[in-house]
Amino acid sequence: MSMDLAKKTFSTEPEYFIAGTNIPIGKAVKVASADLAAHTPVILAEDKVTAVASADALDGLYGVTAEAAASGEEAIIYLSGEFFADELVLPAGMAAADVEVALRNIGIYLK
Repeated sequence: MSMDLAKKTFSTEPEYFIAGTNIPIGKAVKVASADLAAHTPVILAEDKVTAVASADALDGLYGVTAEAAASGEEAIIYLSGEFFADELVLPAGMAAADVEVALRNIGIYLK
């Protein structure tokens, strides 16, 4: 057995992606099919998640990543809740308004 001696940084600062607690935050764990940044809307296909690529390709929208995950690693996905739209990580040329309705349809509300 080996020990992980890498330096860790912990914080008691609140996470400013979560915008409210009126709606319970549902979570799931799925394997990332590519590197994912925290707060990225993701699509589920073949039981793996990948980042949303464009506003025209939202079929299978599953949720939003809670934290970053590397390809092949398990990613924590928010399935419901209230979040700040400004903190979403979207591809160039996309705005939060492009995914707002699709996210609302699965229980994720942007503020």
